[in-house]
Amino acid sequence: MKNHTLMSLSIQKEIKKQRISAEPEVNRAVNELNVKTLLCRSNIRKEKGYSPASLLFVMLLLPLAKMNLTSLWTTDFYKRYINAGKDAYYRFLNHPRFNWRRFIYLVVNRIVALCDRVAFNDKVLIADDTILKKTGKNMELVSFHHDHKIHSRQLGYQMLQLGYHNGSHFYPIDVGFHISKKRPNEKIRSIDRRTNGWKRRAESFKKKTDLLVEMLQRAYQQGIDARFVLFDSWFAHDKVISKVLDIGYGVICRLKAGKTRYGYNGELLTLKAIWHNIARHKLQKVPQWNVKAAAITLELPLSGTVLVVFVRWSKKRWHCFLSIETDLEIAEILDYYARRWSIEVYFRDCKQLLDLGKGQSETFDALIAWTSIVMLRYFLLVYILSKRYSTGPIGALFRCLAQEQLELTVIPALWSRLRQIMMVSSQLFSTNFDTEIFFHILDIAENILLDNSVLFSAKL
Repeated sequence: MKNHTLMSLSIQKEIKKQRISAEPEVNRAVNELNVKTLLCRSNIRKEKGYSPASLLFVMLLLPLAKMNLTSLWTTDFYKRYINAGKDAYYRFLNHPRFNWRRFIYLVVNRIVALCDRVAFNDKVLIADDTILKKTGKNMELVSFHHDHKIHSRQLGYQMLQLGYHNGSHFYPIDVGFHISKKRPNEKIRSIDRRTNGWKRRAESFKKKTDLLVEMLQRAYQQGIDARFVLFDSWFAHDKVISKVLDIGYGVICRLKAGKTRYGYNGELLTLKAIWHNIARHKLQKVPQWNVKAAAITLELPLSGTVLVVFVRWSKKRWHCFLSIETDLEIAEILDYYARRWSIEVYFRDCKQLLDLGKGQSETFDALIAWTSIVMLRYFLLVYILSKRYSTGPIGALFRCLAQEQLELTVIPALWSRLRQIMMVSSQLFSTNFDTEIFFHILDIAENILLDNSVLFSAKL
């Protein structure tokens, strides 16, 4: 199993170092991907007024120009593209008949067809959720959600994201929202129940596990190939795993030491009992990870035979991971699960750089539209940077090594490995840490290292 680089510097740094002119590059990428035609195929079209393609293009440029939505009709910078007023943009965002989900899948399939040339074993799907914080209690379907990072409830929307990772690049392919019962208002926009907008509202009241299964079914129907689906312990239920297997994907996930009983030699035991009585006596060193682990074959009522890896982190701390394929090595399972970190990088980049969750509208349709536009921004930047500005092998999204630094192979390789160990260790074995502080520390360390790469290379 080859080592996958999981982290890179931000999009802004890459664009700055490569001196990419955002406007012509985005325009060229939009034309190459034939976005205008894909919009029409997704019923994102208008019979009169400004075309959706024109409105969408200027909205794509907002974070790259460091401007907000109101800049579209208040500044001369955007009026030279299209002299549309405020109402034109909000009608575009609030349109309930636009099929944004179909549009995103069409773009994904287009990009994968142009750029994806990897083996089937390198392809995985990754699922995770995040909270988009809001302050307006009058927003449609806004609700309170428990934030495990701060151990407090937050007002906003809980976004469930499904993404595709091919070993180098992460592509968001589907998104859904979960609405809790704790809502500050009961306001729901009155629209035709046959529209896509109403269907997206209806699915938001489903359980997150059911929503995930539906998203995976759509991905399979859209032809997204993957060997495994990766998710954390929140989704790791026997019923969910068995449904994923029925769809046609394998599963690698983290398990929580709950009350679920697993079959072992004719007995039904919890993970805690298996650890204390069996697994901790069979630990062996995993050189690639510098940890001790044991792999035990267990039985689940619905999912059947599974391989569970028990990893010791300290005398009192242990964690376990499940693989539906029982012939995998321990290091392979950990390598696969480590790639789940790429969706955390995606959340971070989209929130900080691409304005995820910053749409200025109170309707649920606008939330769907804005999130889809953020996903398209991410697609375009991945496409531009990987297709035109990658001069050597790159591991992760938007790897920010300048041309002269790419020629130095020793220092980037050492830092890449060290960074991977730091990130994976924090992801696998720590449940309470501030991801923002962690990312900040990594950025500082990487900046110092790359700025002094020539000096370090001379010492080596």
